Amino acid sequence: MGTFMSRNTLLVVLTATGSALCWWPVIMQPNLDPPSWWFPLALVALGTALSTTLSDEGWLQFMIASIVGSFVGICCGFWIWWPTDGIEASYVPLVVGEAMLSVVLVSVVSLLAGLILRSWPVWIEKRRQAIWLLFLCGVILGPVTVALTPPLVAFRIARNDRLAAERIQSLNHAVEQTIAEADGPARICDGQALRQHYSGPPLRETDWRYLAANSVKEDGYFFWINCHDKNGYSIDAQPAREKGDGTRHFYAGKWGVAGCGIREDRAHCVPGTK
Repeated sequence: MGTFMSRNTLLVVLTATGSALCWWPVIMQPNLDPPSWWFPLALVALGTALSTTLSDEGWLQFMIASIVGSFVGICCGFWIWWPTDGIEASYVPLVVGEAMLSVVLVSVVSLLAGLILRSWPVWIEKRRQAIWLLFLCGVILGPVTVALTPPLVAFRIARNDRLAAERIQSLNHAVEQTIAEADGPARICDGQALRQHYSGPPLRETDWRYLAANSVKEDGYFFWINCHDKNGYSIDAQPAREKGDGTRHFYAGKWGVAGCGIREDRAHCVPGTK
């Protein structure tokens, strides 16, 4: 009896813990851009189904553990990483409500799946160790992802900053080379003309069509060319998300290329800096 109680208590605790922490990689900012709610919901389903399968008796406690754990994890996640944007913050109650509705539905379905698996005791007994391993992997995936997020985001930001600097340098060179050609000044709004002189990190085919008319996004940065600037032309690049994609603003024009801190304006940029 003691063994039964200790095993089921452990399963309940692990199910609740895994269900709580699996939401943090999605809620925390900045994050690794996991596939929205599919990531935590998949882990909630896995934990509920496998904990039910590994238990010889009882089932309701595992569904309750996944639901309560998810609610606590979501609320704590938003308490730690409350949205800085007022509009986003106003949607938090709605997001929590929709998330919990999804959790309830997923928990019910996965509970039924776990009960079906439990009805095959011989099959389960032969694979019990593997099921325990899969269950524990699901529990720790959330906190491991949270722990890995800061260094991976820092690596992504450094890479994006470097590529943005290289792109705007090459774009500025492409504009200068185009202007130097016959009828060049009239063609700096033509992406295909600029493309012939561009040698920086790759840009997509659609980017060249819209670069001079709209902003295009590559590797976490928005780029656009103002070919009707009063000084002839200007090129701008800024991160899509200031805390998650980049730390620099880049500007280019006849005076060259400049880079400045994310909170500085063009007047503070130093030409030639990256």
